[in-house]
Amino acid sequence: MREKIGGKKKAVIAVIAVLAVALAVGCGVWYSYATSYVATVAGEKITSKEYKYFLGSVKIQMENDAQLEDQASKEAFWDSKIEGVDARELAKQRALDSCKEFKIQLLKAKEKGLFLNDKDMQEVENSITTLLSQMAQFNQAAKNTGVKIMSAEEMFKDTYGINIEEYKEILKDLRLVFKFVEDEQKKISVTEEELENRYNENKDTFDKITIRHIIFYTVNPKTEVSLSAEDKQKLYDKAKDALQKVNKGEDMEALALELSEDSGVEGNKGLLELNYTKASEPKLADLVKWAFEHKVGDTDIVETDYAYHVVRLEKRTEYKDVVQNVKNVILAEKYNNILKEWTEESQYDLKENEFALRRIKV
Repeated sequence: MREKIGGKKKAVIAVIAVLAVALAVGCGVWYSYATSYVATVAGEKITSKEYKYFLGSVKIQMENDAQLEDQASKEAFWDSKIEGVDARELAKQRALDSCKEFKIQLLKAKEKGLFLNDKDMQEVENSITTLLSQMAQFNQAAKNTGVKIMSAEEMFKDTYGINIEEYKEILKDLRLVFKFVEDEQKKISVTEEELENRYNENKDTFDKITIRHIIFYTVNPKTEVSLSAEDKQKLYDKAKDALQKVNKGEDMEALALELSEDSGVEGNKGLLELNYTKASEPKLADLVKWAFEHKVGDTDIVETDYAYHVVRLEKRTEYKDVVQNVKNVILAEKYNNILKEWTEESQYDLKENEFALRRIKV
């Protein structure tokens, strides 16, 4: 009798164990599905992998815009509010907006019958190779300084939350979207009047300026120790002497090779190309300011935080040199207006999966 009861107990336990395993597997499958996508657009899923990629891109852009350099400032930034909105929530919303635009364009590309050819696939492969190479170089540079750092693949996953193979699949769709945008922009007309007006109103944002400069360091490049006031004065006198030689017509390239303390002068002969966006780089800000306030042939001594620069403005682009860039900007603006109209159409309303979104952290 006891043996029968014992057998029944074992059978019940076995059944319970099987049910528990089945339940665990079922829950695992359900959870995996429930968190596999963060929203839908016109029935098309925005996968969690896609969302993580765009979120990583948004985070990088927001940190760059805030000009954050060290880890402490980044952590403080993500704990702050931007115009009253939690920085993390703002990043998640921007990523969701980007995903929606991405999906709308991808749907339209497929509706149009666009596909990736062999050249497109090679572009995808090249992009992956370049990315890994850049990360490996960064990794090696860090190792040379004794800093332990993640591998290229680990670094990518830490930044974007997905692995390289997952990124490759997203990159294929991004390439298809790129082809679609190219096709759509061909339909947009831009008049000569629009081009000229935009250039004349925004010359500084389009033009590139080439200067030649002779550098005299006021801060030791290796130790980052500033010179004394007395030594700075002696250096300034040397810069004045060099400027006088330039103004008298001596070969400035030769002077740069002879006098400049810049280690790269052998390669660039003292030439430096500047554009308006480089004004955001602290080391170049003063040079950019001077360049865009002067004309070709002007010379001067420009003091920056780290050196005296004997400078001459060599060349500035004109309308004919940058007209294609002007056109590209106008085309992008007009296309973005069209894209904005698409995002406002009810058929492309975003249906969020709150369960999955809450589980993705910034």
